This record gives sequence, C-alpha cells and structure tokens, in this order.
Amino acid sequence: MANGGGAILANDVLSTRLTDHITDDPTTEAVAKLVRAVIATKGTLRMDYRCDAPHELRRMRLTIKPMKDDRAIMVHELRDAVQLRPEMGLWSFDPAARNLKCSICGKVHLPDGPWFDPAQRGNRHPEFVSYTVCPTCVGHIETAITGIIEGALDVGVGDLNLKPGLRND
Repeated sequence: MANGGGAILANDVLSTRLTDHITDDPTTEAVAKLVRAVIATKGTLRMDYRCDAPHELRRMRLTIKPMKDDRAIMVHELRDAVQLRPEMGLWSFDPAARNLKCSICGKVHLPDGPWFDPAQRGNRHPEFVSYTVCPTCVGHIETAITGIIEGALDVGVGDLNLKPGLRND
C-alpha cells in the first residue's frame, strides 16, 4: 500500500480497539470526543480529512453514526484522489520528531514556522513527523460537537475541497 500499510492484514485490525491504531494523544482524544457526541445525541457526524500518500493527495470522509447499545459505526470513504507531480516525498512517523503533521487536514508544522500544506507546489514534506491535530482542525471539531449537542441531527466538520495550486499537472 502507498502508506506502507501493506504488511497489515485485515485480521490484524478487525476486533481491535480503534485507539490501538492512532499514534498520538490529540488525535485519539479528538476521535473519542466525536464518538461520544454521536452516542450521547444519537446524531450523525461527517468529517472530511486527508489521507495522503507521497504520490497522491487523497480526500476522505469519515461518517460516524449511532448504533444501539451506546455504540457507533465509523465509515471511511474515499472522496477524491489527485496524482502529485512532483511527489511530496516519503515521510515516516517518529514520536520524537519536532515536525508535526495534522492527522485531519494533512498540514505540516515545522518548529517556529506556520502550518502549511505539503502538497502545494514549492513545499517540501519533512522526512520525519509526529502526528497531532492543528489548531484550525481543533476548532472545526469543537464547533461540530457543539452543533450536535445543541440539537443538529447531522453535522459536518471542516471543508477539504481540492483547491487550485495543488500539484496535479
């Protein structure tokens, strides 16, 4: 697989806890908050996110729906994919890395720098990253949770439309 997941088999994932597959505390907590809000309100949350590979920008959608017995179902859907030329370059997770990558929007933060989209022409993806949730995505998540708690039955989180300027020529 493009993200190095080829060695993972379905039986390694099925019947395991979701949080066993999330590398960082901020993303774990964000997902847990979304699931708790869905279970508590019986509403539905949809969250657009990026799951890029070095050669491809992939826009995904996570839908979280309530089920009986205080459970929720999470469905991931590929919404769009764009080939990147030139590629972003290969990156690896390193919990000690000072470079941060948002688990939701895919933006990268270098020490003492702004958050930026590594898929935009002219940007370089760092070789090693540690995952987190950027401040913008934290705000989108909190707004969605507030919306569903206040009575909305169907709430969206963020907007990751493909924009001009991405490497797709």
